[in-house]
Amino acid sequence: MSHKVKALKPENIFVVKREKVVLIREQLLHYGIALLSVALALRTTLLLIPYLSATPAALFFAAVMVSAWYGGLAPGLFATVLSTLAINYFFLKPLYSLNITNLNILVPLVVFMLTAGLISLLNESRRTAQQKAEASLKSLHQSEILVKSNEEALRQRETQLRLITDTLPVLISFVDSEQRYRFNNRAYEEWFGHPAAEVYEKYIWEVLGESAYKVIRPYVEKVLAGEQVTFESQIPYQDGGTRYINAIYVPQFDNQGTVEGYAALITDISEQQAALRSRNQAEAALRESEARFRHMADTAPVLVWMSGTDTLCNYFNKPWLDFTGRTMEQEMGNGWAEGVHPDDFQRCLDTYINAFDARQKFTMEYRLKRFDGEYRWLLDTGVPRFAPTGEFLGYIGSCVDIHDRNLAEEALRDSEERYRILTEVSPQAIWMGDRNDGITYCNQYWLDYSGLTMEQTSGYGWIDIIHPDDCVGVARHWHRVFKTSMQAVANATNYEAEIRFRRVSDGSYRWHIVRGLPFRDADGEIIKWVGIASDIHDRKVAEAALQQLNEMLEQRIQERTAQLEATNKELESFSYSVSHDLRSPLRHIAGFIELLEKRHNSTSLDETSQRYLGIIAQTAKQAGILIDELLTFSRMGRTEMRYINLNMEELVQEVKRDLITESPERIIHWHIESLPEVQGDPSMLRLVLRNLIGNAVKYTQTRNPAEITVGSINYENEVIFSVQDNGVGFNMQYVHKLFGVFQRLHSDPKFEGTGVGLANVQRIIHRHNGRVWAEAVIDRGATFYFSLPKLSKKEGE
Repeated sequence: MSHKVKALKPENIFVVKREKVVLIREQLLHYGIALLSVALALRTTLLLIPYLSATPAALFFAAVMVSAWYGGLAPGLFATVLSTLAINYFFLKPLYSLNITNLNILVPLVVFMLTAGLISLLNESRRTAQQKAEASLKSLHQSEILVKSNEEALRQRETQLRLITDTLPVLISFVDSEQRYRFNNRAYEEWFGHPAAEVYEKYIWEVLGESAYKVIRPYVEKVLAGEQVTFESQIPYQDGGTRYINAIYVPQFDNQGTVEGYAALITDISEQQAALRSRNQAEAALRESEARFRHMADTAPVLVWMSGTDTLCNYFNKPWLDFTGRTMEQEMGNGWAEGVHPDDFQRCLDTYINAFDARQKFTMEYRLKRFDGEYRWLLDTGVPRFAPTGEFLGYIGSCVDIHDRNLAEEALRDSEERYRILTEVSPQAIWMGDRNDGITYCNQYWLDYSGLTMEQTSGYGWIDIIHPDDCVGVARHWHRVFKTSMQAVANATNYEAEIRFRRVSDGSYRWHIVRGLPFRDADGEIIKWVGIASDIHDRKVAEAALQQLNEMLEQRIQERTAQLEATNKELESFSYSVSHDLRSPLRHIAGFIELLEKRHNSTSLDETSQRYLGIIAQTAKQAGILIDELLTFSRMGRTEMRYINLNMEELVQEVKRDLITESPERIIHWHIESLPEVQGDPSMLRLVLRNLIGNAVKYTQTRNPAEITVGSINYENEVIFSVQDNGVGFNMQYVHKLFGVFQRLHSDPKFEGTGVGLANVQRIIHRHNGRVWAEAVIDRGATFYFSLPKLSKKEGE
C-alpha cells in the first residue's frame, strides 16, 4: 500500500524553524567562546612573556580545555588550530612568520596540536557521558510519570469497561488458564442471584456445578488451546436453573502468544428456542391439517382441483386422476384442458377467466374425457380462496360427474317414476320443487338424514331443520331464485347455497351444499327445479381450522419478524457504538508511540525495546483497520440502497488499477471477460469487487505468475459473477465459516486480514437479493461467486 507524507501544520513549521535558529545560535556561541579563550590566552602570554619564555603554550592549553569543556570536540579543535597559529606567529623564531619548514619549529607545534587534540577528545567523552547521564535521569523521571499516568488510565478504563459490560444484556466472564473466574459483569448476579465477587478466583466447575461443566468442558478445552469457540446448548446450572444459551469463547493471549485465559459472552436464548419449538409444532399441525385435507379430498366422491393466482392448476385429488387416467404432472398447469371436449373448451375457458378476473364463484358444465376414452359431463364449481388479510390466493373447485344425471333428466321427461327410482339409490340428498309450491319431492337419503316424512318436508317444511343463523339468508335466496316474475325466471341460472341441516341421528347441524338446476318446457319457461344436497361439513371444518391456523401462524410470523428486526437493529447499533468508542484509546496508543520514537533516537533504546514499540504500533494499526471494517459492516445494514445501471466491466477495471498500483512488483496475468450491465448500488458493489479481487491478489502472493480471472454467466432471471485465482485455496470442509465475521481460514502472517471483508460481501449481496458462495481446492486456487437478480427498470428505480 502507498504511504502519504503528512503535511506539517503552520504551527509545527514555526517550531522547527525556531529550533534551527536556537541550534545555530548555540553553535556560534561555542565557537565564539573558543575564539575569545584563544585571544585571552594570547594577550595574557604576551604580557607574561618574560616569565613564560620557556613554555609560551601553557595558557593556550587552558584555552583549548575551556573551549572543549564548554563546546565539545569541534570548538576544542577550532581553539587548537588558532592556538597553533598564534604560537607559531608570535612566539617561535623567526617571529611574526608562519614558517613551519624548520624542524625545530615543526616538532613543538605537532606536539602541541596532538596534546591539545587529546584534551579536546577527553573533554568530548566527558561531556557525552554527562549528557547521557542527564538524559537517563530525565528519562527515568518521565518513565515514572508515565507509569503513574498509565496506572490511572488503566483504572479509568477498567471502570469504563465495567460500566459498559454491566449495561449489556449478556453474561460476560473472564476466566484464566487455570479455569478460575477473574471477572463477571452484573448479568451474573441477575442470573444466579448472588454477588459476582463471591466467585472471584473460584474454579468454574465449583460455581456452575458438575452437570453444567460436563457440557461446556469440550469447548473450554478448545478455547484454552487457542481456538475461538461458538456454540448453542442447554445448560443445567447449579444455581441458575436450566437455560438454553448461545456462547462465544474468545482466547486471550499474553505478549509471548501464550493463552492466559478466555472471555466468555453468553446469551440466554431460552425464550427464542421455546418460540421456535412452538412454531415448529404449529408447522407440524399445519402439515397434519394439510395431510388430513388431502386424505379427505382423495376419499371424497367428487373430483377436486385447486389453482393459484396465475390461473394455472396446481392440485388434483385422486378421484380426478383416477377419472382421467393421467398423472399429476400431466394435469398440472393447463394440462388438464387437453381432456376437455373441443366443443366445450372455449365456453369453459371464458366462464373461468371471467369469474377469475372478478374473483367470483362460478359453475360450469363440460365434457371431460375419461380414462377409457369416453367424454362425460361434469358439473364444475369453483370458489375463490382468500387469506385472512383479504389477499386472493386462487380457486378451489369440485367436479361432479353429471353425465348420468343428464341422462336421467332426459329420462325424466319420459318418466318421472324412473327418475325417482334412480334418486332413491343416490348417496346424496336429491330434491325437486317448483316456483309456487316449494319442495315437491325428496329422496330417501334426505328422509333418513332429516327424520322428516315426505309430507313434513313438502312445501317449506324442510326449513324447520335449517340452522337458525341460516334461515333468513336461505329464505331470501329461495325467494329471489324461485319466486321471481316469469320473465326473471326465464333468465334464471342454477341455484346453489351452503346450508346447515340438523341431523336426526345426533341432533348436530352439518354443512351441505345445495345445488338446483331449472327444467324448462318447450317455450323455455321453467317448470320445475331438481337438485342435490351434498354433505360438505368435514371440508368446511377443515377449511375453518386451516384458516384459523393460517391466521395464527401469520400473526406469530409477524411478531417474530418484528422481534428479529428489533434485535438486528440493536446489534448493529451496539456494534457501531463499541467500534466507535474503541477509536479513542487506539489514537492515544499510536500518539504516545510516535512521541517515544521522536524522543529517543535509534541508539538510546535497545533492540528489544524497539521491537516492542514496533509491535505495539503495528497492533494499534491493525486494530484501527479492524474497527474501520467493523464500522463499514455495521453501516452496511443501515445504508439506504441506491439502484442505478452499472457497467460491471468498468467497475472491475477501476478495482484492478487500484490493486496494480498497490503491488507494482507483482507479476499478475489478468483475464477479464466481457461483463454485462446490472442494476445495483455502485459503492456497495465496488466494495464487493474490491474484497473479492483483493483476496485473489493476496492469496496468490506465492504464485509467479499469478492468474486472476473475472467472468460472468447470464441467466434468465439473474447474472452470476465469478472471481477465480490460482492461489493457496482453502479446505472446503470449512467453507461454512468463510462468510462469517472474524472467520479466517488462513492464519499465515503473510496473509493479513481481519475476517470482516467476506462478511461485508455476503451482507451487500443479500441486500441486493442475490447469493454468494465459494469453491476451492487446497494449493490449487479458489473461485468466489455472487449473483445479482435482473430487475426491471421500475424495480431498479
